[in-house]
Amino acid sequence: MRAFADFTRDMSVFVFSSSGEQLWPDPELIQGVPSELITSGEAHSYVTTEAELGQFPGVTRVQAARLRPNKLAPASGLMTDVELSESAAAQFRAAGSACRVVFLKAP
Repeated sequence: MRAFADFTRDMSVFVFSSSGEQLWPDPELIQGVPSELITSGEAHSYVTTEAELGQFPGVTRVQAARLRPNKLAPASGLMTDVELSESAAAQFRAAGSACRVVFLKAP
């Protein structure tokens, strides 16, 4: 994901398509999973340099189109979620359903 200056790290983050579809975490795959596991931050990481991406095998790179307020606390003012263009969303979907999201964030 492209770094945005006002992008905030958070334990609960979501990725959406420009049409509003929640891409990650996949709502169907997380049905019945305890919310503590989903919000623990174990399924996503943050890096601050391109070089750090090398520690993750099989990386599919997509560029976020814009930031969105946190889905769980939209009035907080925190910009923790990202939105992908439809072409980037297609690339994201093609990466597979069992994935870890790694955000490239400005230091």
